[in-house]
Amino acid sequence: MMPAAHPSPPKAVIFDLDDTLYLERDYVRSGYAAVAKQMQQPGATAENLARWMWQRFCAGSTARMFDAANEHFGLRLSGDQLAALVEIYRGHRPCIEPEAQAAQALVELAKFAKLGLLTDGFLPAQQLKLETLKLSNAFAAVVFTETLGRQFWKPSAAGYELIAERLGVSHAECAYVADNLSKDFVAPNALGWRTVLWRRPGQIHTHLAAPPGGQARQLAHDHRELLAALGWG
Repeated sequence: MMPAAHPSPPKAVIFDLDDTLYLERDYVRSGYAAVAKQMQQPGATAENLARWMWQRFCAGSTARMFDAANEHFGLRLSGDQLAALVEIYRGHRPCIEPEAQAAQALVELAKFAKLGLLTDGFLPAQQLKLETLKLSNAFAAVVFTETLGRQFWKPSAAGYELIAERLGVSHAECAYVADNLSKDFVAPNALGWRTVLWRRPGQIHTHLAAPPGGQARQLAHDHRELLAALGWG
């Protein structure tokens, strides 16, 4: 971890969404179940399809999942039908819930700082996730980078600059809490934010490495360590 560079706690704490406030693997499993209901055919039940995709995911094979299921079960789905399944996955109402440590952290941090949410991902998927988690009211500002344009997904600084503006704080007064070293911390580090990598069991991007300048400044494993990392411990 990079050494801490902030003498006082931040005035705003901004969170990532996927694998930070809930476990992304739960969303994946929920999406597979929704897609399997549309894929099912005689001899390939929704239950069997969903189980096969989930087992393949857990084994580390995530690429072209619906194409792979199509081939494995001999479903003979067309390219257009497979493309429609991707939209079902992105548009389904997920079966997810806030991670307990994240929910506790939001309650505690609201006593000290403004809270924000900054997340990449396709709409309406990200909006449906936040709605399902029932966390919208926790945040004074929310930025879905998709609304800016896909070129402004992380590691672009655009979303970070916008949410700091909406929260009415300087970059030096911001902190970002996230899970993905490959993209989450490059921009906020460059802008002078405090950055915290939140590591918890079940996250799916822990194998990814940080690019130059992309290491988080601090590390936390639970809500108490997170508060301490931010200066309230």
